[in-house]
Amino acid sequence: MNAAKVMIIESGRANNPSFASALEKKGYEVDIRHSVGEALSRAASALPDLLILDAASMETSGTRMCRAARARLNGMPIILIAPKDSRPDPGSGANLTLVVPFTARKLINRVARLLPGDESYNLDAGPIHLNLAQRKVWCLSKEARLTPKQAKLLEVFMHNVGRLMTRKTLIRHVWLTDYTGDTRTLDVHMSWLRRALEPDPSQPRFLKTIRGMGYRLDVPE
Repeated sequence: MNAAKVMIIESGRANNPSFASALEKKGYEVDIRHSVGEALSRAASALPDLLILDAASMETSGTRMCRAARARLNGMPIILIAPKDSRPDPGSGANLTLVVPFTARKLINRVARLLPGDESYNLDAGPIHLNLAQRKVWCLSKEARLTPKQAKLLEVFMHNVGRLMTRKTLIRHVWLTDYTGDTRTLDVHMSWLRRALEPDPSQPRFLKTIRGMGYRLDVPE
């Protein structure tokens, strides 16, 4: 199995400690960049599995940089490292904000939680086949590679075929938060999943919207 790829955006100043070596010791493939622009250019040809934005090392809140990254990186998990005494901004676009100081172990634990879980098996539901190791899905004549969050979202549905999944439940399982003040991110991810699965995404056969409640995965017996 290939190592998960983690991209870190951090200051290039030598006096700033880097979390890169701790992540590499845990087996992650680490790519260090020194600006959001440089990171996004690299991600266009080598998409990482997770992005760490070390705004604390740059002595900035990181909110604008995080929003810029979120706008370009469809559903990719983002960890924002914020300066001391910062307050997490739910509008930053980060999946998780860590405020310095904290240990490398804490960061590694959070990285593991945001990446797809047990990748040693495949899931099947009707015509839908999901390979979690490769984050690839096949449905009828379509094949697509998913981002980590898209794969996790589809995994949740495939473990709950035919069950109504409320927005709150999906956000808790996939984004690891109970914050439901803005469900647009979930709705956008559902749109992307439908493009990957549905013969006609505008008239979904599998991923059904249950108006005012949430979504349900329906597959033939």
